[in-house]
Amino acid sequence: MIRRLQAEWRLKVVLLVVFNALFWIGYQTLARHAFFPLRAVPVTWLDRAVPFAPEPWAWVYLSQFLFTGPLPLLLTTREAIRRYSVSLAVMSLAGFTTFQFFPTQGPRPPEVGASVAMNWIATGDGMLNAFPSLHAAFVICMSALAWRMFGRAHPRRVVLLAGLWGGAILFSTLATKQHYALDLVAGALLGWLADWLAWRGASAAAMMPFKSGSTSQRGAR
Repeated sequence: MIRRLQAEWRLKVVLLVVFNALFWIGYQTLARHAFFPLRAVPVTWLDRAVPFAPEPWAWVYLSQFLFTGPLPLLLTTREAIRRYSVSLAVMSLAGFTTFQFFPTQGPRPPEVGASVAMNWIATGDGMLNAFPSLHAAFVICMSALAWRMFGRAHPRRVVLLAGLWGGAILFSTLATKQHYALDLVAGALLGWLADWLAWRGASAAAMMPFKSGSTSQRGAR
């Protein structure tokens, strides 16, 4: 694991700093300023069925950053990092373009109660970035990346637990009223599309997992 972190670490640091700076500036601006008339997202039966429940779901919502954040740091080749960067670009550009020209307001109530985690979310996240859900897009895209990296090497129970965690994160976006159900559908499709576009035509060598005891490759799983 340590050697995975060490592989191409300078490139990873540059990507981490540059992407986060560009992403959060754009995201926060568009989440708080509507440059075109607001559009309404159709409310489904699922939106009506899931009540506003900040506890414990706000914490689950925030756990998305633990689910998706460390994965790119474990990539081992420049090719994999490049393709990962393409997926980020696709999700960000498609999401920001939609936020810009077709802004939608999420269903979060004005008063979110005393939940610490929910107040963090409400303070840090504006309301005008509902459709598509980038929360869902990142969960789907990073889940696909995790499968490419580790899926076949881990026991089924680990894969199952990871899938349940991802599903809980998606549900948490409804329980915290950050998103509508259709936001999740659009976000999930965007995450899948970003992964497909980034990795189509990739060879197995693009991921190049480390092998224990190998002197020709730096590191071990």
